[in-house]
Amino acid sequence: MNTKRIVGIFLLSLCTMCFVNCSDDDTPDDPADTITLNMLNEHNGKTYLGESKTYINEANNFVTSSNFISDVGNGAGVGADILPSLTNLTHEVAVTPGHIYQIFDKNTLIDFPSGNHAIQVEASYYQAYVVSKIVNSDMTIGAIVKYISVFPNNNGLPAYRYGIGSLHRIGETVELALPQNIEFFLKEHSAGKKGLNVTSANNKLRITLTKAPDIVNGPYGTFDLYIRSNNIFTVVEVYVE
Repeated sequence: MNTKRIVGIFLLSLCTMCFVNCSDDDTPDDPADTITLNMLNEHNGKTYLGESKTYINEANNFVTSSNFISDVGNGAGVGADILPSLTNLTHEVAVTPGHIYQIFDKNTLIDFPSGNHAIQVEASYYQAYVVSKIVNSDMTIGAIVKYISVFPNNNGLPAYRYGIGSLHRIGETVELALPQNIEFFLKEHSAGKKGLNVTSANNKLRITLTKAPDIVNGPYGTFDLYIRSNNIFTVVEVYVE
């Protein structure tokens, strides 16, 4: 076998290996608004992730006091299309290369009577992906992190603080079309909740006035109705006048 043929076979094998390795990398393209951050831990600069006040501590864990963070687990990249993960919320979690994390403003989350967590419709959260550790002299001093701001799907819910309508007389009703399998509750009012009957049937929410408006003893004023669809919630307003 001559030298030229040996070199040719070697180059062909090299190209084949390169093609296979590149094809195995199924990481999706990063979204256009992706930010790549060299997050140094608290002893080497204490870099914060966006406006979340999340940083990496001495133990090389993500830490946040004013927010919640969720470790989603292994992921394909920062642009992975995944739902908000609200089942394992915490304030501190290990920084693991290859994992996706979601960071939520605690003021946008609530617990429903069923025990399910939900994030407010139209509220954003951070989705982050740990690319690798940052190592200096065999010491881990931080991590390379990519992150984006995400707005979840509204799941067919109306806008936050949407006004359903006004009730003036006993027996008067307002309705709101909604998706299936919702959960709802009427927030306690200064005038109490007596006087409003809330029911759900055939993908419609019905609010009926069962007591005459009373500016002193109620019902009177604006009532907040919380509605959840999967892991998204909204608040709609009903006016009793």
